[in-house]
Amino acid sequence: MTSPGWSSSCAVSDGAGTTTQGPALGSAFGLAGAPPPSLTPTQSSARDAILRGDRPEHYETIACPCGSAAGDQLLAEVDRHGLSARNMICLGCGLIRLTPRWREQRYRDFYQSEYRALYNRSVLPKRSYAEEVAANPATADRVSWIEREARRNRIGPSPRVVEIGAGAGWNLAHLPSAWSRVGYDVDKEFLDIGRASLGLDLQYGFVDEALADLATADLVLLSHVVEHFSDPGAVLEKIGEHLPPGALLLIEVPGVFRIHRTNLDVRSYLQNAHTFTYCAATLQDLCRRAGLEVLSLDETARAVCRTGAQAQRNGVVRKELPERIIRYLRLCDRGYRRYTRLYGIPGIGRAAAFLWRRYFSAAVGRTSISSLR
Repeated sequence: MTSPGWSSSCAVSDGAGTTTQGPALGSAFGLAGAPPPSLTPTQSSARDAILRGDRPEHYETIACPCGSAAGDQLLAEVDRHGLSARNMICLGCGLIRLTPRWREQRYRDFYQSEYRALYNRSVLPKRSYAEEVAANPATADRVSWIEREARRNRIGPSPRVVEIGAGAGWNLAHLPSAWSRVGYDVDKEFLDIGRASLGLDLQYGFVDEALADLATADLVLLSHVVEHFSDPGAVLEKIGEHLPPGALLLIEVPGVFRIHRTNLDVRSYLQNAHTFTYCAATLQDLCRRAGLEVLSLDETARAVCRTGAQAQRNGVVRKELPERIIRYLRLCDRGYRRYTRLYGIPGIGRAAAFLWRRYFSAAVGRTSISSLR
């Protein structure tokens, strides 16, 4: 399972401090003890091709952006696909980051030719998959959030919206037709599908290609893309420099403290494609370092920002947060293991697992989150 670009016996430190020798989440999150991943044939082929092509020179080691000298702790060293993914948590600020990780060019190659095959479990054709995502309740919830924030912040009735990382435009398609909508992505197939099926203005490219549209935007959406940036602070700062006064930047990333509300599976959140993994506090740190004023924030994790604030370069020290995160992840992992055992019981297993998961998730939401604050 070990990638040629890694060594399971190498030191688990990036020079900022001393780390533990084994994963804080337990041996099942180590290279040697991880259970075999459940992959489709397409995913297995993509994973195996990545492992065969992996080279040490593809990797770089990074320090936490907060600049803390508190050191790091190893959370996990393998992701849900069986790829080496050394997720470290900063003991100074609580930010989770992947280090060592691929260099920028390797990530670009990955997203161009390997990402969709590895991460998409669906066997549907891309057009059907795009329609499935568009019909997902999570998409409707996201659109409601966008419209709610536009009203709350007194954005005009016909705003201009720019989405970066738009896929086939499933978010944009559900926004009011009176809104001016444009999306950017690097998946040409999805762009073609969105243009043909949804009639959307979709352009090939990412942040650099969208700068002209950003300059006239009222709303900019970054939904589940910031966690993929190699240098998210620099990207957000660039976006902020091009936004007009009063425009909103809406950011959504997979929040650590919402795992109990989704699938309980901690491994699914710690991915080789996620350079950073955030909670509300660390997402706020990122935005403030980029010179963004944070107007609202939650543990989904969603942030509504406006440009023009003074960048806060000094790191925030919160020594209790790393311990909170580790305890929470361990709790969710124990819950997930119990859930999968119940699910496997013949006959009543699925029903019992469903009921127990509802009870467990509600209990975590009522007590564990508040008690860990």
